Amino acid sequence: MADHEEDIKIDRSYWATSRRPLEMLVFLLPFILLYEICLVFVLRNDQGTITNQAHQWLVRYFDFAIPEELGLSFPPLVIFVVLLLWHFLSRNPWRPAWGTIGLMVVESALLAIPLVVLSRFVHELLPMVGQEETILGGLGPMGRIAMSIGAGLYEELLFRMLLFFLIHTFVVDLLRFSSLTGTMLAILLSAVLFALYHPPVGPEATYLTGRTFFYIAAGLFFGLVYVARGFGIVVAVHAFYNLVTFFAPD
Repeated sequence: MADHEEDIKIDRSYWATSRRPLEMLVFLLPFILLYEICLVFVLRNDQGTITNQAHQWLVRYFDFAIPEELGLSFPPLVIFVVLLLWHFLSRNPWRPAWGTIGLMVVESALLAIPLVVLSRFVHELLPMVGQEETILGGLGPMGRIAMSIGAGLYEELLFRMLLFFLIHTFVVDLLRFSSLTGTMLAILLSAVLFALYHPPVGPEATYLTGRTFFYIAAGLFFGLVYVARGFGIVVAVHAFYNLVTFFAPD
């Protein structure tokens, strides 16, 4: 009877199950596997492996704790360990809600639309420049798909999951502000750092205010999606946005 009553208390709505760590992990598994395969067979050349800067940072700044043989496989292991540990501690069922996974794809694609619209407006004024154009110009379709997914996975791991945790912990647990204050500061600070991560510099080292505005707006948007809908959805929204913009005609 006690087990039955415990089952009744479990919220099986889409809103709840899509935010559970097990469903997030199952949802993100194809993204992670595809990117890892592409790191070996698509993004590797004589000069090394092409990947996004967030992925490189995660490897570089934790190299003191990473066995050398793990190399670029460390960031996906972080996602696996964090989500599995979170799921274990939350004591949710170990059977994922499979219907939720499909709906998460649809929701992520829909949430990417407003950011794509804003991006296209900014792109009309300020086309993609500098390192972005150089890297993407040398990649085929599979390489662009991989870079889209990799940026979604590891920029969100760095700027949302890890940075949110650090800011929220500092503001709430150490400074003793409210959880709402910690969340709002995490959204704002992560958006600013996200914009700094994408240098707003055009040809001849010109400063592009429009790009700064866009990346701050994108960082705020991703932060709100992360808080409201969780890590799985925000990764997919970021990846879908990249896919559209990377393949969109100029």
